[in-house]
Amino acid sequence: MELTKGNGLGQWLQQECDRHHLSLRGAGEKTGLSHSTIRDIVNGNTPNPDTIKKLAIAFSDGNHHEQALEDKLLILAGHRTERQEENISEPLARLLDIISDFSNEQVKMMTRFADFLRNMGAKK
Repeated sequence: MELTKGNGLGQWLQQECDRHHLSLRGAGEKTGLSHSTIRDIVNGNTPNPDTIKKLAIAFSDGNHHEQALEDKLLILAGHRTERQEENISEPLARLLDIISDFSNEQVKMMTRFADFLRNMGAKK
């Protein structure tokens, strides 16, 4: 489910805690924030951008994903609006983080597979 600003940062954080089987204290330990700060966010309080950065670092899978997640969380918290021309989706960010460790041969193989998938979509 794609979250929008109307769903809120608190709902996103609660879903992440549930997904990772984290209590408020556990989420606090994972993020370096106090459990009361985590509770406040889940209850609808808007954290500052530095707190949002800590959330993005803790719940991301890599550098590209961290940036995309931080953008998403800043939007959910109402600190900024979405920039369509610069927006990178979380799935694409995760993929970029994964392939950044690939060898040249692995990147070539992924490129051939991506071309195959694109051609399959074009045939429909």
